[in-house]
Amino acid sequence: MTDTLAARLAALSPQQRAALRARMPRQDSGGDQLTPGQLRLWQAHHAVGGRPVDVVCQAVRLTGAPVDLDLLTERVRGFAAAHEALRTTFGTTTGGPGVRRVVHQRLEPELARLRCATEAEAHEYARELARRPFDLAHGPLLRVALAETPAADEAWLLLAVHNLAFDAWSFELLLDALAQPSATVGPARPFSAFARDQLSWTDGPEGRAAAAYWAGQTAGAPGPLPTDRPRGAVTERVGGRVHFTLPAPVADAVAGSATREAATAYVGWLAVAWTALAEFGGQDDLLLGTFTSGRNRPGTDTVVGYLLNVLPVRLRDSGAGTHRDRVRAVRAATRAGLAHASYPGERITSDRQLPGTQPLLDAVFVFDHLAADDRRIQGAAVATADVDKGTARYDLTLAVYPGPHGVTGWLEYDTALYDEATVRRLADGFTAAAQAAAREADQ
Repeated sequence: MTDTLAARLAALSPQQRAALRARMPRQDSGGDQLTPGQLRLWQAHHAVGGRPVDVVCQAVRLTGAPVDLDLLTERVRGFAAAHEALRTTFGTTTGGPGVRRVVHQRLEPELARLRCATEAEAHEYARELARRPFDLAHGPLLRVALAETPAADEAWLLLAVHNLAFDAWSFELLLDALAQPSATVGPARPFSAFARDQLSWTDGPEGRAAAAYWAGQTAGAPGPLPTDRPRGAVTERVGGRVHFTLPAPVADAVAGSATREAATAYVGWLAVAWTALAEFGGQDDLLLGTFTSGRNRPGTDTVVGYLLNVLPVRLRDSGAGTHRDRVRAVRAATRAGLAHASYPGERITSDRQLPGTQPLLDAVFVFDHLAADDRRIQGAAVATADVDKGTARYDLTLAVYPGPHGVTGWLEYDTALYDEATVRRLADGFTAAAQAAAREADQ
């Protein structure tokens, strides 16, 4: 330190010194090692040139009451300050390979104010937030735009957050906080505590048992689903989507058939997906990715950060091939895997190694119930929409969303590997499998 710099520091007031310390990064006591999930995200971010593949992009419509956007801005700022993950950046280590988490005392989110006239315009603004490459080394990784509309009782909260700091559960925690009548934020468990606990559990006896279980599940796994073009080492992960719908009677029949087998609607729809993908791939043995919250350990339900865990489910032994047989097989497979769901999917060892950013899984299944959101933000009703960014994290993603009026869903695909016509045939195969399952349930 030079004498001049030392003199300047000595001349600072206590308030100025506190402000300077708040701007300086610190290493948290839990260590700066990335979780396996974060490491994969960091590697994928650089492999695809910063495209928004792993970015949460949401458009929240607020209607029915005027919203004070200045107040909402401060509430978002307070939420970011309260949660360690949103004050974290990711830089390469000095003097060696690798990357580390750097937690800052203060890291302002990117906040903007806009005006938009239509829903399409709001969604496009959200896409623009997501498409600008994130600077992982300097941040921030949270971008929020608050948009006024011509209507006095309508506004938009548009959000793009890199998955390194956020997941879908974290988004719900944000909305919960904004819906509270006051800005009081209780003590939040830091993400670094989760990272430390995950590492300890994974390297302990339970983690070793889980590693052995998952290695057994993936041993001798079949090859990936067929594509229109060969898989290369890396694609840009440009994505397309084919949407589909199914009426309420079909949705009710699929859910009802699962209930009769002491299974959930998720199991019933995963059985339908198995039927369609087995026909598409030409083999009944299937390794399919499924999403878990990663929050099945105590104290994780209020942690903001990337805890999402993607695990394989091995689908085989479909018996006579009826929908009921498949439901029973899926129920057994998912229940067995649930006991080992804390194990990071990125650490599963397998002889199945695919090129690109997802070495184990080429296809994943997403399931969530669409229910009315009863939260209110400053008295305004809340309606959320996941904005299509035009990317594809996996080769194929099949998303199924049952709601009060039936099922909506989509197949997202990597355009470097699949033609739209091929994916549309798969979507038709899925709806046909659902209708066949419903007819079987009615017999």
